[in-house]
Amino acid sequence: MPRTGPKERRTVNPLAAVFSVLFALFASVSALHAQERTITLEEAYRLALENHEDLFIARENINQARTDLTKSVARILPNITAEGSYTRYTESKSSGTGFVTQPESATTAELRLTQPLYSGGREWAVQRQAKLQIESETKGLEGVSESVMLDTARAYYGVLKAQKDVEIKRAAHKRAGERLEVADARFTVGEVTKSAVLRAQAELAGAEAELLRSLNNLDNSLVLLKRLTGIEGAFNLVEPPAEGPVTLAPERLIERALEERSDYTRLLLQEKAASESITIAKAGFKPSLRLEGVYTWRDQEPQTTFFQEDSASGTLRLTYPIFEGFLRKAELADARSEFREAELVRLGLKRDISVQVNEAVNNIKAIESLTESFRRQVAFAEEDYSMVFEQFKFGVATTLDVIDADTTLVSAQTSLASATYDLEVAKLNLKFVTGTLVEAAR
Repeated sequence: MPRTGPKERRTVNPLAAVFSVLFALFASVSALHAQERTITLEEAYRLALENHEDLFIARENINQARTDLTKSVARILPNITAEGSYTRYTESKSSGTGFVTQPESATTAELRLTQPLYSGGREWAVQRQAKLQIESETKGLEGVSESVMLDTARAYYGVLKAQKDVEIKRAAHKRAGERLEVADARFTVGEVTKSAVLRAQAELAGAEAELLRSLNNLDNSLVLLKRLTGIEGAFNLVEPPAEGPVTLAPERLIERALEERSDYTRLLLQEKAASESITIAKAGFKPSLRLEGVYTWRDQEPQTTFFQEDSASGTLRLTYPIFEGFLRKAELADARSEFREAELVRLGLKRDISVQVNEAVNNIKAIESLTESFRRQVAFAEEDYSMVFEQFKFGVATTLDVIDADTTLVSAQTSLASATYDLEVAKLNLKFVTGTLVEAAR
């Protein structure tokens, strides 16, 4: 039996294995990103305006208002009706003198035309009111569009803010791992006690928990954006360019808001419609005049003595209400009250617009100041952490010193990211309260 020689061993390079795994991971991530859809803020606006249910509801309100206009026009057009009847008697009857008084059967056909001529101006007021309602619902659609766009922008920047927060927490988690490695190495050579390692491990676990919390917040933000836009699957967001500074004074912005705000314009239209309701109520005190024309065709078997085969007639009917239990007076009082209410609602919104514009401008100024402060704080915190961490490596700084520096850095970075995106949302909110958001997005 031949002797078996020593088994040949294969030498595997650990570094090459690590590089191969990383290359495969990066390749899969790159392929995944290549398949993901890229969404800009403008496209998110477009998708939201195409898919959101509130806009479909607003369009249906316009359709209903147009139907009401058709109904109002129908009230001033002639009304033509046709009616027919057939009567069968038990027997024909005649008088003793030979006159036929009741036929055995009778057939009647009638064509009736009714044309309103005057009703105190009610029909024209109803038609004007219907036209105002169409304009009001159209402005309502514009207002819904602006609200959907603002919600979409908030959700869009909410995702960007959540992504930035995940990036910050990942960097904090990495730094916590580095501190653990340093603490472990110093413990090995006896420079620190076991408590320093345990503290570093606890900080690493805490950083991991914060990262998981940020990832969960990102998922929730993505769900909200998908709900508003109808996007399905994975996608990437493009960070929009920063909005320009506010150049107009608050007084000019308020004037522009009163000109452009769809909800304020809608209240103006509703106020005019309420004034038409007063005209309609006053018409109840006036007489109404209508023309009626009737053509009748008859057939009998046997024919009665004074049978007439057809006849035509025209009637001019004047109706004047005298007493109806004070109903007209109550309707007029109700219409005047609704007009005063519409006027007060419009005045209240006018004052609210002034407050909203001033608040939006003040928020922008405050966030701009905070952003500059947070930017300086981040620069100082980054430099401080680098210095303290280097001192921690050589035992000059304690674990608490480096943890405190890291906490300050994370807080400053989070505050800066939050203020940066909040500033963009605040600028969009100013466009919303001035009624120029849709115009700016075109």
